[in-house]
Amino acid sequence: MKKNFKITQTDSGSYITWVSEGCGKHRKKAKITGSSPDEVIVKATKWLKHIMEEKNAPYTVKEAMLQFIESRSKVLEPTTICNYRELVRNKLQFIMDIKLEELTAKDIQMAINIDARRLSHKSVKNAYGFLRAVLNANDINIKLNSIRLPKKEIRERKLPTATEIYKIVKGTDSELPVLLSMWLSLRIGEVAGLQFRDIDIENKRLYIRREIVKVDGGWAEVDHCKTVKSVRSVNLPLHIYNLIQKVPHKKDTDRIVPVTHNTIRKRFKKLLTANGMEDIRFHDCRHIFASTAAMLNVPEKYAMEMGGWSTPDVYKNVYQETFDGERLKADGLMDEYFNKIIDSEK
Repeated sequence: MKKNFKITQTDSGSYITWVSEGCGKHRKKAKITGSSPDEVIVKATKWLKHIMEEKNAPYTVKEAMLQFIESRSKVLEPTTICNYRELVRNKLQFIMDIKLEELTAKDIQMAINIDARRLSHKSVKNAYGFLRAVLNANDINIKLNSIRLPKKEIRERKLPTATEIYKIVKGTDSELPVLLSMWLSLRIGEVAGLQFRDIDIENKRLYIRREIVKVDGGWAEVDHCKTVKSVRSVNLPLHIYNLIQKVPHKKDTDRIVPVTHNTIRKRFKKLLTANGMEDIRFHDCRHIFASTAAMLNVPEKYAMEMGGWSTPDVYKNVYQETFDGERLKADGLMDEYFNKIIDSEK
């Protein structure tokens, strides 16, 4: 290992140099002293050699995953980082302490089998996908053709109708957030992220531009939605507009629904439980939107745009073409249906 050291002599006659390795918060630095320049060079060389050996030593699956997250911390979404860290803490624990270079397909399958007893197909699949990305990033070649994931569960659940849900939430704190999701197809993070400046009063449209997401240490606002396709505008029905106007606010950046995700969920869950619907989630309101759109024969491409479900390519191709008579007709179908529900409960 060849390296030029800047060696200086102190007033006491000893010799010193400073050595370092790495950068940023991972930088390691040391002061090397000796009775002669040669002694300082030997000590400094040994220190650097030790650091390099430590740096190149085989590390565990857990360490590799954490290093993977750290190396991409500037490009990954905060919610993705949060999900990855949660995965490291709670999933694939059977293999976490195994040296990365000693990991086998059999080990991975065992970890999957253990997690499959308590986790959903989607959770196991996501954990396995993350592990594969880490293996690829570290040039670890394991024959994964034999790996088998748990079968996807077939859940047969009967969702309530929009009429049934509206009867439950009418006049409560849940009415506005539920209608934003069930009528306009907003995700809960998008509901929580709405601000008064997102309302176009003149054209009666609501712009979905941001959301509140879970990150390490709590919740945070991001100035975009889940995907590019999710940044959109939707028709703002008069009933929802009137509900929004009843929410006290002082400035345009105030929240339209000024409570947390958990509060939105808990309020909704409490109402459902009182009406014998314990297995319905707030996110099911979006499913009710999709089912209602299908029932009303709303053209698929319009329904997908209204809910932000199109692929990026489809989104780019149809977004500018759907604010015409056909799109307005699709909006009208949804509005007519929900207005009937509102009117019938007056």
